[in-house]
Amino acid sequence: MYKATVAAVLIAAAPVVQAAQNHPAQQQVQQNIDAMIGIVKNKSLNEQQRIRQVEQYADRFLDYERLSATAVGLPWRQFSAQQKQEFIRAFKDMVIAMYARSAMINAERADVKVLPKMTTHGNKTDVYSEILTPSGKKYEVGYQLYQSGNVYKLYNIQVDGVSIVTVYRNQFGELIAQKGIDGMIEAVKNKSLKKAE
Repeated sequence: MYKATVAAVLIAAAPVVQAAQNHPAQQQVQQNIDAMIGIVKNKSLNEQQRIRQVEQYADRFLDYERLSATAVGLPWRQFSAQQKQEFIRAFKDMVIAMYARSAMINAERADVKVLPKMTTHGNKTDVYSEILTPSGKKYEVGYQLYQSGNVYKLYNIQVDGVSIVTVYRNQFGELIAQKGIDGMIEAVKNKSLKKAE
């Protein structure tokens, strides 16, 4: 399931079939998608250059700290400030290394439409899209955002109701139990975790 929806990690880098609605969060999601499409389809860039540009763009809108905290779960409270920073960098690098290339491929073959439904609670907003794969499978992707000034920051992604970042939580928990926090961070740095399917 997650191979087909990996573009969601990079802010749904896939062609839009339906325009976003009028809420600023939906407008931003559409702008993000359009920007990703422009990078992915820029044939003057090689694969690594495109991946780097996607990463640089996504850095403006993804809250890697909250994504990391969600992925680790309760043990996050036991991390020192230095361990948190090391893990955030390692987790980001691991996700990009594991998923960026397949996201580039899927971006040109899948269709995504921004759905009219959305939910708001305080300064948090959930925007939804539907991804249609070439094989005809459909997945609903929920982008969980919070407002920070004039920007909406992404802090979680759900595919058919399942959080993509929490897929790793069991692996992180097992590694912490076996090797401690530093050992788990080292495993993430070495990209030795199983890819979420």
